[in-house]
Amino acid sequence: MMEFEAPASKNPLAFMDFYRTLPSDLTAKSKSGGFISAATLVVIFLLLWAEIGQFFSERRYSTIMVERITGHDKIGLNINMTVHDYGCHSLFLRYRTRTKGYLIDKVDQSKLTFEDDHQGGCMISGESSIVKVPGFLEIAIRKAGTKEVALPHTIEHLYLGDNIFDEDDAVWQEDIPEIVFNPLREHDEMDIEPGHDQEYHLQLVHTNLQLARSGELSDPYQYSYTTKTVKSRTPYPSIKFFFDWSPITIKYGIKNYYYSDLGGRLIATIGGCFTIAMFLHTFLISSAQAVILSVSPISSTKLGA
Repeated sequence: MMEFEAPASKNPLAFMDFYRTLPSDLTAKSKSGGFISAATLVVIFLLLWAEIGQFFSERRYSTIMVERITGHDKIGLNINMTVHDYGCHSLFLRYRTRTKGYLIDKVDQSKLTFEDDHQGGCMISGESSIVKVPGFLEIAIRKAGTKEVALPHTIEHLYLGDNIFDEDDAVWQEDIPEIVFNPLREHDEMDIEPGHDQEYHLQLVHTNLQLARSGELSDPYQYSYTTKTVKSRTPYPSIKFFFDWSPITIKYGIKNYYYSDLGGRLIATIGGCFTIAMFLHTFLISSAQAVILSVSPISSTKLGA
């Protein structure tokens, strides 16, 4: 026989017992209860398996917010392009203001390479930086016999900010629109009218990118661009990249969850399943009893007849 605690008046701790225990002779087991209990255990196992699997899977997200990165006086630039028909000794780079074309800053060429492409052109590749001031990067001719010349060219790629495209993950992630980061890829401009500048107008958006859970954050700049050809106002035609910065930041990342979150989800799943099973079992018993009570008088009348 099960022993019980003393009355609450004699034992104050018993008053806090929310889980009262009933003697075994006051409870009854049924087949329907056993079936519901077995089904509940199966459902709990499947839900727990799904929760644990989801917890350890990578879930990506994206948010848009006002740019919070300050102090970026310069941003990195990674370029790979070929200017046809003119050797490297004929070209130079500079960064000018957007309005009156004043020289803002000399382009750091210490990490840029200028190589002849063995077809009379110059291949420019490597890393540099530009000041974060609305302006344009200009690739121009030092001197030519006439102004009626053109600068046909091929742009293999143009990256701004942190270069993430050396990592395969950045290229193949379906949730990251990698084509937006550098749409100027394998771009040809071969039919340029002599005496005209080729302009690229880029709208830059700062991007905060996390490729792995608890991994380092990268700061590439994605952009969209438009092109146009205008009559050159300088002594010789040039190729110009105009830069405008958007005040927003787009963040792509992976959600980090803690084991406390997992524990809370598991407890809620188990408790919810048992609660639903209890209500279901009570409903079935109540329904069965109601049916029996409704049928019993009819059976008694027929037997009396």
